[in-house]
Amino acid sequence: MIRHAMIFLAATVAFCVPASAGPADDATAAVVTWMDKFNAGDMNAFNAGHAQNAVIVDEFAPYMWTGADAPKRWIEDYGKDAAANGISNGHMDYATPIRADASGTAAYIVMPTIYRFQQGGKKKSAAGSMTFVMTKAGNDWKIASWTYSATAPK
Repeated sequence: MIRHAMIFLAATVAFCVPASAGPADDATAAVVTWMDKFNAGDMNAFNAGHAQNAVIVDEFAPYMWTGADAPKRWIEDYGKDAAANGISNGHMDYATPIRADASGTAAYIVMPTIYRFQQGGKKKSAAGSMTFVMTKAGNDWKIASWTYSATAPK
C-alpha cells in the first residue's frame, strides 16, 4: 500500500512541475514582446528586436528591406505609405503561433494576424500571417527576417 502511495505521489509531483520553456517558446516570447512594443508605438524596441542585416518583406513598395538599417527604412516607408493612402491607427493583432520550431540558435515562427487600421475614416482589416526567422544573439532572440502576408483589406 505504501509503495502504491509513493508511486502516486511521485507521478503527481511529476505532472505538477511546470516544464521549462524550450527554444521555440523563448523565440516566440521574443516575437510577442516585439509585436506588443510595436503596437504600443515603441520604435526603438522595434529596431532593437532585429538582428544585423535583417530582411523584411511586406505588402507595400519597395516590398523588401535588407541590411543594417532595414527596420529604420521600413518604418520610414510604412509612414510614407500610410500618409499617401490616408491610413491611421494601425495595429497588428496576433494569435498563438500555428508553427514554432527551433534548432540551436535558429527558430521559425508563423503567427496568424489581423492588421486593423482606419482609412478615410473607415475601419478596415486584413487577415493574414507573419512568418519570423529568429536568430540567437548571445542570450537574446533577434528577428533575422519577417514576412507579412495577407488578403486585401476589407
